[in-house]
Formats: sequence, structure tokens, C-alpha cells
Amino acid sequence: MESQQHTVHTGSFDTFFHESGAECAAPNAAPILLLHGSGPGANAMSNWQFALPFLGESYHCLAPDIAGFGLSTYPNPPRGAAAWIEIWVAQMIAFLDVLNLEKVHLVGNSMGGGVAMHLVHHYPERFDHVVLMGAVGAPFTATEGLKRGWGYYNTGTKEELAFLVRKFLHNPDILGGDVDAIAANRYQFVMQDSVRHQFEAMFPGDTQKHINAFVLSPENLQKITNPILATHAREDFFIPLTTSEYMVKYLPNAQMHVFSQCGHWIQIEQRKAFNNLVKLFLDGGLDQK
Repeated sequence: MESQQHTVHTGSFDTFFHESGAECAAPNAAPILLLHGSGPGANAMSNWQFALPFLGESYHCLAPDIAGFGLSTYPNPPRGAAAWIEIWVAQMIAFLDVLNLEKVHLVGNSMGGGVAMHLVHHYPERFDHVVLMGAVGAPFTATEGLKRGWGYYNTGTKEELAFLVRKFLHNPDILGGDVDAIAANRYQFVMQDSVRHQFEAMFPGDTQKHINAFVLSPENLQKITNPILATHAREDFFIPLTTSEYMVKYLPNAQMHVFSQCGHWIQIEQRKAFNNLVKLFLDGGLDQK
């Protein structure tokens, strides 16, 4: 199934997004909002290239470029993740409003998982089932992977980008071809001035400060009653498994699935299992009540 591309106005800027399954979704089926992760050059399609066609067979899928990523350029970017989180939450609510969507399922990868948790914290009535994938939002000590990913422009080299691409996967061969060639192709995009300017504004200086900005307290997590599935890769180089364990410990209606022999990009490396698990969960097949 091919996806379509659109742009809508959200507040003071435009949001670019991919759409699949609009004609296949049952009339009563809730749409799915898919939020991508961060990293130099990240965008919706780089994260959801396999999920969009699969889930589009049953659901109406919407995968926007989050503000400051891909083709959703944000004017006058602020500095620091705390300010950006407010922008991302406001962007997604405006996105749902302009599309006249009252309630959607929510899937969030990594940084997008952190945004997802802030969305359900502030607007629980706008979301149904929630899937998290290696999400930030829990307290943890900054890993080497996240320091190098969010601080990529400290070096800004092709070699560093190739290192990060390899580390997203437990088995880099799953990408096929030459990882260095893939990184070199992506490098052309990440070195554009506007891309670099926005990304450097999100995570300047101390990585730990930006991790902490995403954290929701146990008290706030306990108030979130949405059905939540936290997925995590055992060999994740960027976000430790303890973050999902923290979420599930305090969320009253949550469960967890751990993928072994898998890196941070579960949706790429274990795409068949991940896509089937997401569909089963959104269909209500894993509901605990």
C-alpha cells in the first residue's frame, strides 16, 4: 500500500505528514497517529516506512514530521527540549483539530514516545490505546548512545553518522547494502543549514538536562488510565530497558513486551513482529480488562 503526502497548517507553521489506509479503515475504526524519534535526519518516513503500509491495511494511519524534523520546519526555534516539548504537544493537538479527529490511537518511538506520554498526560480524552517503543519519559542516566545522537553536531562527520546508524540496530546487516553508503546519503540532508540549526537548538549542551525534561513523575503516570503497551529492545544502545520498566511500574493500565536480539529500531529490525503486535494490541487483543 502506497502512502500519500500532505501538508496542513498547525499554529504558526506547516506540518508535513504521510497518510495511509484512509480508504481501507472501517468507518468506526479510530485513526492512528504515529510519532517518530529523534536523531540527525530523522523524520516520519525513516521511522514508519514498514508500519505505514502494514497498518494501513486495517487503519487510517497518520505519520507527521514532528516540528523541527523533516519537512515540518519550525520558525525561530527555541533552545532546549523543555520548550520543544510544549511545541510538539501543541502541534499534535492542532494537527488532530485541523483534521477533525476527536480521538486516535497513538504510537510513539523514542523521543516520539516521550511526546506521546506528554500528550496523554495533558489530553487523555483525545487518545485511545497507546504504544510506546523505546520511549523517553522516565529518569535514567544519559547513555553514550544518546549523548552522541543528540550531540551529533559536536562532530558532524559522515563517520559519526554511520556509527549511529549501525548502533540503531543489533544486526546492521538487516538494512542491506553498505551502511556507510546509507549514512552518506543521509548526510546530505543533515548538513543542510536549516536542519542543523533546528536540531542543535533542541538538545544543546548537557544531554541529561534534556532527558529530565521528558520525565513524568510517578504521581502523573498513575493518573493516566489509557491502555498502554510499552515495547523495548533488550540490546537498545540509546534508551535503557529500565525506562519502559519504570513506565509499566506506575501506569495503571500498562503492559510490556521486550524484543531480544534487537536494537533501538524495533520497527525496522523486528518489523514483522512489531507490526503484528501493534495491530493485535490496537484491535483489543491484549486488553487486560
